[in-house]
Amino acid sequence: MKNRFYIILTLLLILLTSCSEEKSEKKYKNEISKEENRSKTVTKKSNLVLPISKKAIEYQFVFKNLENQSTKLLLKNDIYNFTNIKQPIVMVSLFSTWCPPCIGQLPHLSSLQKKFKDNLFILSALVYDDRSDKELKKFMIAQKVSFFISHNQKENLKFAQMITPKLGLPKDDFPLPLMILFLNGKYFTHYEGIMPEEMIESDIKQALKKLKGKS
Repeated sequence: MKNRFYIILTLLLILLTSCSEEKSEKKYKNEISKEENRSKTVTKKSNLVLPISKKAIEYQFVFKNLENQSTKLLLKNDIYNFTNIKQPIVMVSLFSTWCPPCIGQLPHLSSLQKKFKDNLFILSALVYDDRSDKELKKFMIAQKVSFFISHNQKENLKFAQMITPKLGLPKDDFPLPLMILFLNGKYFTHYEGIMPEEMIESDIKQALKKLKGKS
């Protein structure tokens, strides 16, 4: 009788142990899957290059300002090639004139453009805005804007809807301003909403250090 009891007890322990091991294995696989997904996600403020897509998908965007000056962005394999721009660091800032944080960011962008004019090109792209070109010109003068503003909203929005999923953001409901920093054609970091000038300046200096390290 005792032997039978011990046999049954042993079998139960084996069954319980195997269930526990199976659960642990499933939990481990789930954690690995989560970590893989997490590694593909770009954080709110990160210095990681965007993951390179397996297929060489090409995009082309044209940014144009009120003086009819333009720059073309050619994108292939997550390399962002801005034509007519000689500076190694490019910041694209998505903004609207009705957005208070966007307006608050403008003087800081003008300041950064002046400080780093040899190495930085700031390109602001107007989105979701109904100002006429004449009104936009008055706005720029009032805000003392000293950098490139693209008023070609159709192209600007196409760019926004391409880049936002890469940043882990929705296509049509992304935060403004949204600023993306590129170094030598590669994603460097981005900012959601208004950011202190000192923080952006620190990142620009880090990018320049990285640039000098490669030269």
